[in-house]
Amino acid sequence: MGSGMQSVHRSKAKPQDVPEFRIVENVIGPDAVRAYKEDGVVCLRNAISNDWLDVIELGIQQALQGASTNLDVVRKKGDQGQFSVSSQAWQNVEPFERFIFDSPVADLAWPFLESRYLCLYYDFLLIKEAHSENAATPWHQDHAYYPARGRKVINSWIALDPIPRSTALRFYRGSHQAGVLYRAVNFENQDHDYRHVRKDRPEVPDIDNDKGIEILNTAMEPGDMLIWNSYTLHCAPGNNLDRRRAAFSVNWLGDDVTYDEMPALETYLDAELVSGDRLISRKFPLVRGSVEA
Repeated sequence: MGSGMQSVHRSKAKPQDVPEFRIVENVIGPDAVRAYKEDGVVCLRNAISNDWLDVIELGIQQALQGASTNLDVVRKKGDQGQFSVSSQAWQNVEPFERFIFDSPVADLAWPFLESRYLCLYYDFLLIKEAHSENAATPWHQDHAYYPARGRKVINSWIALDPIPRSTALRFYRGSHQAGVLYRAVNFENQDHDYRHVRKDRPEVPDIDNDKGIEILNTAMEPGDMLIWNSYTLHCAPGNNLDRRRAAFSVNWLGDDVTYDEMPALETYLDAELVSGDRLISRKFPLVRGSVEA
């Protein structure tokens, strides 16, 4: 593993709390939306019920047993545990599809986009098994990897296990506001370029060594959900716990997002679309609202 992958452990900025809001009857208040706009991330406490978490766990069983056609399992050098990720599994894993379309997750995410419609981009499963200390995620922006133009793109990231602050995601507060897209980072080895790197974009700043940057993070319980903007810079340490640290996320698009043909992972591409098209298709379906003005 490249030396850059360890940088998330050395941040000199003491993390502050992610703004948090307790969900009652699946209602998102204006204060939560304002905090999201300012900080680029919020935490919704008790967002997903245990019954729906059980549906996700059923999907995980199926995904890990072969139902997901886009599953990657890696073990970092020196780790006892492995790191599993799966994307776009909803098309083959029925419990994931049921959760995305039938649970409250879409209605909880939609207000943050301030969009007349909500479109599914992709689902993403992340499992860091016990003692996968080196399975760190470097500082990056989600949007840097997307063939998409527009600002209404969010991630709704659901904790499936208790997550202490020591293994929690970290966010560069307000980093989405400038609207700068940085180079995509190679998760496997930061010393080498990402396979689809855009060198016309600036490199991710040295966040860990900048004392002036405000870092946000928070401990989470199962069913808590983070919402963040696709331009928000964030990272995560490996898992030094004696148990699994897992999350399931759903990524959403709003009404200003169009397709931008560029090299990217298959997860984000659709041969039915050309640059300038609304990013809506059979692969990226409409979930809430209408495309009509």
